[in-house]
Parts: sequence; C-alpha cells; structure tokens
Amino acid sequence: MILIDGVEMVDVREAARLAGRTPETIRRWVWSGRLSATRSGNKLLVPRGDVLASSDPEAPRPGSLAEWAAQLRTTRGGARTASDLVLDDRAARDAGR
Repeated sequence: MILIDGVEMVDVREAARLAGRTPETIRRWVWSGRLSATRSGNKLLVPRGDVLASSDPEAPRPGSLAEWAAQLRTTRGGARTASDLVLDDRAARDAGR
C-alpha cells in the first residue's frame, strides 16, 4: 500500500485481488475511466477505496458518461478523469459539425 495525497493506493495486482477480477480487467477499468489511476515508475496505482466501490455490484451507477464524470469529480476533489477526456473529445467533434 502507498499513500498519495492521503489516498490509499494499490497496484493493479492487488486491486485485482481486492475486486476478485483479473489484472487485465482492472487495466480496462482504468482505460475506460471507471477507475482513476496514477503511475509510479512502471506501476499503475489505483485508489483502494475506488476499487472496492467499483467492484460492489450493489453500488448505484450513474446513467450517462456525463453523470459518471460529474460524480467522479466530486468524489475525487475535482480531478480530471479519462471520462472527462472522452466528454471533451465529443464536445469538440460536435462543435466541428
């Protein structure tokens, strides 16, 4: 376990163990924006609490990408996520039409 800005972080292998999934699934969750992550050297670190929340089948899920991004911004203190990048890209494409 590593603390970054007071947030308990775990590597992909530990996140997979906590979630009962494979490391590849955890990486897909990061790539899709479902989990935020940071790099430390060659390791990808994810917040332990986010892993537990993402793997909870009872947890409510927002309906749209925009709702999800807004929820992540409030829980992560305004940090930008991969979903923000997707939303920005969509807005830029719509503006170019």
